[in-house]
Amino acid sequence: MTEIMKPEEYRNQLLFGDSFEVLKRIPSNTVTAVVTDPPYGLSAQPDMKEVLKHWLAGDDYQHTSSGFMGKEWDSFVPGPKIWEEVMRVLKPGGHIFSFSGTRTYDLMVTAMRIAGAEVRDKIDYYCQQTAALAWVHGQGFPKSLDISKAIDKSVGAERNADDTLTAPATDEAKKWEGYGTALKPAHEPVAVFTKGESEFGDPDTPFLYEGKATTKERDYGCRNMFWKTENEVTVRITRDEYKNLQKENEDNKDKEEFVPHKISHGNIWPTVKPIELMRYLVKMVKMPNDNLILDPFMGSGSTVIGCILEGCDFIGIDMDPVAFDIATARTHYFRCLGNKGLK
Repeated sequence: MTEIMKPEEYRNQLLFGDSFEVLKRIPSNTVTAVVTDPPYGLSAQPDMKEVLKHWLAGDDYQHTSSGFMGKEWDSFVPGPKIWEEVMRVLKPGGHIFSFSGTRTYDLMVTAMRIAGAEVRDKIDYYCQQTAALAWVHGQGFPKSLDISKAIDKSVGAERNADDTLTAPATDEAKKWEGYGTALKPAHEPVAVFTKGESEFGDPDTPFLYEGKATTKERDYGCRNMFWKTENEVTVRITRDEYKNLQKENEDNKDKEEFVPHKISHGNIWPTVKPIELMRYLVKMVKMPNDNLILDPFMGSGSTVIGCILEGCDFIGIDMDPVAFDIATARTHYFRCLGNKGLK
């Protein structure tokens, strides 16, 4: 039997673990809203007949892919099972704002419909006869295969150094330089669901345009975080370790046989949402009192920061140790400084 957590164990807490398992320990009808950015599963086009066959039979089936930038945490779109748990802990009338990718939006919406969520068909002037808000931003990079690089790789051709870029190595690759297999992801729809009938907490929230998070914003609370990646596993290291590895890289940079250490610092999470965007969404679902907003796919913690700045209680869950570490540092920073932390 699953042991149910006490309020002080989940309220205003970041919880490490698989969301499906963690949510089982949270009492039913507890959270007032959900604002989240779940995995998009962009790297594969699933067989919808196979997916629906399993989902409708109640199987916890997940189509898999290599994930965004090869990350395992983005290798699938969460299925109905996890959304059923989200719906269970959500109070009647509560809303769910969930980001999604344009190529797998239908899959996420289908999973949430099967779980019992009600799609809202219109939200005042935020969109016209649609079930989604959209975050439209003017920066980003293609989440797609570079055709030119793929051609060189397929024939084992080593690309030539050209300043800070890499130039095509073969004539065929040169023909396809700049081509990719997908459009730039400058549009990320936010699906809006509800558990029964209710009004939004703040229907007068104005339209918001927000670009991607700046480096400065990403690094709030994370400037003393240092990382090393080996065998595709990233771990936290000390400042001294980082400096030693950095020096070793510099001292041996001209040695052909030397393989540089993969080191980095600050907030290295690849999908950081802007704080003001998440704060905006939190404000839309904010009730007059007793708010408890859930993010079951917390990532770097932007939703939780939005809750802190809006004075809402929160629950953040993530199973990736790097994401959890970064979210912990960022939320601690804003819990100490509040709005002053944005200066």
